Amino acid sequence: MKHKWLLCVLFLASLHRLAFAEIPYIISERSPSIIEGRYLGIYEDVDGVWDATSILKEAGKFTPFQGRVPNLQYSTSTYWLKLEIINGTNEKLLAIELSNPQLDSVEAFFIRNNEWLSFKTGDALPFSQRLFQHQHFIFPFELDSGENCILLLKVKSMEQVNIPLLAGRRKDILTNNYQTDLIAGIYFGIMFVMFFYNLFLFLSIRDKSYLYYITYIAGIALAQAALQGYVFKYVLFDWPYLNQLSVVIFSAVSGVGAIQFVRTFLPIKSKLPLIDKGLKLFAIVYVLALIIYLLGWRQLSYNFLDALALTLSFYALYFSIRLSIQGERSAMFFLFAWSIFMIGMFVFVSRNLGWLPFNFLTKNALIIGSAIEAVLLSVALADRINILKKEKETSQALALQVSLENEKLVREQNLVLEAKVAERTEALQKTNYELENTLDDLKNTQTQLVNSEKMASLGQLTAGIAHEINNPINFVTSNIVPLRRDMDDLMTLLNAYGELHVAGVDYQAQLAKIKKLERELDFEFLKEEINILLNGMEEGAKRTAEIVKGLRIFSRLDESDLKKVDINEGIESTLILLNSSMGGKIDLVKNYDPDAFVECYPGKMNQVIMNITNNAIQAILENESPLQRGVVEITTQSEQDHVRISIRDNGPGMTSETKEKIFDPFFTTKQVGHGTGLGLSIVYSIIEAHNGKIDVESTPKVGTTFHILLPKQHTK
Repeated sequence: MKHKWLLCVLFLASLHRLAFAEIPYIISERSPSIIEGRYLGIYEDVDGVWDATSILKEAGKFTPFQGRVPNLQYSTSTYWLKLEIINGTNEKLLAIELSNPQLDSVEAFFIRNNEWLSFKTGDALPFSQRLFQHQHFIFPFELDSGENCILLLKVKSMEQVNIPLLAGRRKDILTNNYQTDLIAGIYFGIMFVMFFYNLFLFLSIRDKSYLYYITYIAGIALAQAALQGYVFKYVLFDWPYLNQLSVVIFSAVSGVGAIQFVRTFLPIKSKLPLIDKGLKLFAIVYVLALIIYLLGWRQLSYNFLDALALTLSFYALYFSIRLSIQGERSAMFFLFAWSIFMIGMFVFVSRNLGWLPFNFLTKNALIIGSAIEAVLLSVALADRINILKKEKETSQALALQVSLENEKLVREQNLVLEAKVAERTEALQKTNYELENTLDDLKNTQTQLVNSEKMASLGQLTAGIAHEINNPINFVTSNIVPLRRDMDDLMTLLNAYGELHVAGVDYQAQLAKIKKLERELDFEFLKEEINILLNGMEEGAKRTAEIVKGLRIFSRLDESDLKKVDINEGIESTLILLNSSMGGKIDLVKNYDPDAFVECYPGKMNQVIMNITNNAIQAILENESPLQRGVVEITTQSEQDHVRISIRDNGPGMTSETKEKIFDPFFTTKQVGHGTGLGLSIVYSIIEAHNGKIDVESTPKVGTTFHILLPKQHTK
C-alpha cells in the first residue's frame, strides 16, 4: 500500500513537471538538506516591477537554475524563485529555511488551493519582527501528507545573493539549527579563550605582538558573528543599518589587526622591506573599503573585502614561505597556521564567488580555519616566548662571564687606581691650599677696592659739602665787618640821643648836633644796609641748615633696617650734595610723583642715586658742548606694585659694546686714576638686593637713561 502511495506521488510529480518544467521537491523523513537548483525556477526582475500574483501567472518566465545552490553574486536586481513542494512525510508542520542571514529583503509566498500565506523579513528590518527569533530566515507552513504547494520567494539584497534553501519537518529544521548553534558556540568559545589568554600574556609581558594578535582574534570572531547573524540576534536587533555596517567594520578590524600582527611577529620590516610596504598598502585599502561603505557604495565595499581577503591570503603565504626558507622559526609556525586559515578563507570566498557549492563545509570553512589558526598562532607566540627566554638565558650567561672577567680586571686595576688616586689626592690638596690662599687674597683685594671706592665717594662728598657750606658761610663772614661798622655808627647816634637826658644840656644845640650826625652817617641808608646785611646772614644760615639736613638724610649709609621712605626726599638730599659738582653748567629737571614711597634700605638707595647721577654729571662736563647746555632729568613714577625712577642725561651716550659691560666690576670709561669701575657694579648689587630691576637705554651723541624699578613692598 505504501509503495502504491509513493508511485502516486511520483506520478503527480511527473505531471507537474510537464506543466511547469521544474521538478517538484518532495520533503522526506530524512534530515533537512539543501534544495538543489534543479528543483528551482528562477527569474531576474531587473526593474523590480513584478508582484507575486503577476509573476505566478507568467510561468514561462521561470527557468530551472543550473547549479546546486543559487549563487547570484552581487546584483541590484530583484530575484524570484519558484518551487513546488510535496509533503512526503506523515507530519503536517513543515518549514523552509533560508540559511543566509545577510539578505536585505526576503518575501515568501505559499500558495495552496488558491490560498496564500506570506512572510516578509530580511536584515534590513528589525530582528524583533521575525516570526522565529533565529538568525536564519525560517518560514513555517502546513501541508497535509501527499499535498503540494507552490513557494514563491522574492529576494533583493545589496550583499551577495546566495540562496541556500532547506526544507523539512519543522522539528527537524529547529533541531538542525540547534546543531548549527552548537558548532558556532564551540567556535566562539575557542576564540574567547584565545582572546583572554593572550590578553593576559600581553598585560604580563607588554609585547605588541600579543596586542595585535588579540585585535585580530576579536575582529575575525566578531566578523564571523556578524556574518552568521549572531550580532543582529543578540546585540543590534533594533538597528539593522548598524548590523549591516558591523560586517564591514569587523572585517576591516580583523584585516588590519592581522597585518599589524604579521609586521610585529615576523621580521618583515628588516628582511623584506618592500613586502612591509605592501602590507601597509593592504591596511590602507581595508580602511578605504570601510569608507566606501559609509559613502553608500555597499556592493563595491563587499567586492573590496572579498578581493582583499583572497589577495592577502596569497600575499601572506608568499612572504611566510620566503622567511621560512631563510630559516625563521616563527615564520614556519606562521606558515603552517596561515595555510590552514588560507584553505578555509579560499573555500569561503570561492563559495561566495560561486566556484564551490554551498554546503556545511563551505559554509563553516572560515570559522573552522580561523579557529585552528588562532590556536596555532597562540602556540607560535608561546614558542616565541620560549625562544626569547632561551636567548635571555644565553645573554645572561654571557653577561655573567663578562662580569667575572670585568671583576678580575677591576681588581687588577684597583691597585693601580689607588696609587694614582693617592697621588692625585695629594696634588688636589696642594692645589686646594693654593686656591684658598688665592681666594683670601682676592677677598682682601675686593675689600680694599670697595673701601677705596667708598673713600673716593666720601672724598668727593666731603669736597662738595665743604664747597656748598663755604658759600653760605661767606655770606655770614663777609657781612660781619660792615654790620659791625654800621652798628658802631648806630651806637654813636644812640649815644647822642642819650646825652639829652644829662642835666643842664642845651636841648636845641644837642638836637642840632644829632641832626647833623644823622646827615653825616646817612641814617636812612644805615637802616637799609643793616637790614640787607641781616637778610644776607639769614639766607646763609638757611642755606647752611639745608645742606646739613641733606647731609643728615644722605648719611643713612650705615642703616641696616628696612624702612618705608619717600624716594623723592632721598633724591633731593643727593642733589644738594652734588650741586657744587655741576658748576652752574647743568640744568636739573625734576618730575616727582608724590606717592613714590618704597620699603628699602635708605642709605643704600641714596648711594644708588648718587652714583648714577654723579656719572651723568661727569659725562656731561667731560664732553661739554658750547652749542648745548647740559641737562639731567630725574623722574619718579608710582605704579601698581612698583616705583619707577628714571635718570636721563644729554651727555655723549654709550655704544652697545660699552652698555653691555657697564655693570661689570672694575669696568670704567675714565682715565687711569680717575675711577675704580665699581660704582655701577655696587649699584647693580644694591638694586638686586632690593628685588628690583635696572635697565639702561643709550644712544651715542644723544644721551643715556637709567630706568630703576623697585617693588613698593620688599620681599625676601
